Amino acid sequence: MIQEYKTWYGKTEVFKEQLSEVNCRRLYQTLNIKGIPPSYGEKVFPMALLILGEPSIPLAEIGSDGHPLRGGFMPPIPLKRRMFAGGEYVFHFPLRVGNEVKVTWKISDIIRKNGNSGELIFVNLQRDFCVKDRLYATEFRNIVYTDSDPKSLLLNESGRTGEWVEEIQSDPLQLFRFSALTFNGHRIHYDRSYAKEVEGYPGLVVHGPLLATLLSLFAEKKSGRKLRKFVFKAKRPIFDSHKFTLTGESTGKNSSKFRVLDYQLQTAIEAEGEFF
Repeated sequence: MIQEYKTWYGKTEVFKEQLSEVNCRRLYQTLNIKGIPPSYGEKVFPMALLILGEPSIPLAEIGSDGHPLRGGFMPPIPLKRRMFAGGEYVFHFPLRVGNEVKVTWKISDIIRKNGNSGELIFVNLQRDFCVKDRLYATEFRNIVYTDSDPKSLLLNESGRTGEWVEEIQSDPLQLFRFSALTFNGHRIHYDRSYAKEVEGYPGLVVHGPLLATLLSLFAEKKSGRKLRKFVFKAKRPIFDSHKFTLTGESTGKNSSKFRVLDYQLQTAIEAEGEFF
């Protein structure tokens, strides 16, 4: 336990909202998913849960980075940069368009680490998604705070491509629309001047959850199976200025491994999927 943040341990918030038909349609179109988006009563893909349960915060309570001011639900960590470091998702039942979903947030842990890039503080969150008091899915979200410089330099080793490969490029419009759908105000995803001049990135940053979502869709498409569990870890950022590669391979009867590689073939995301 980090003593200065002990009052944040176990803190919870609860939000209720409908998985609306219009937002599902907008999400499917933003992700360029082929076919007709699901209508009322039909199943959505597992990671569609990311558009649910985000807090609505007045503009007066937003920090300079576009996130809610620290010291409310999230602790007042002084390190300047905040990133979505990874997540684990367990899917019990498929959500359907029109579901009334209760999303419960809980701060499960706060951890301080010191690495080659300096101090890191991780805030681990658990989010439960329930419909009529039945648990449909759980997300374990890892947020990291740091003062380190962004990872954009070339490493000595390139990531490898697997048996499945697909090349993609995002753009500012997709990033803006995904930010809006997930109610993510972080300015690194849509404000190029802020991303470059304040946080030191070479361009707009593609959301880690957007990359994970694209990778989860890729996983189901290439495997022909439905995800039961999906885990991803962010290693380095992807930017809107270059294409990136989704790749992966089967590792067993019900499991596969996946990666997102940047334009230099550096590993940006590592992920594992388990299937029903």
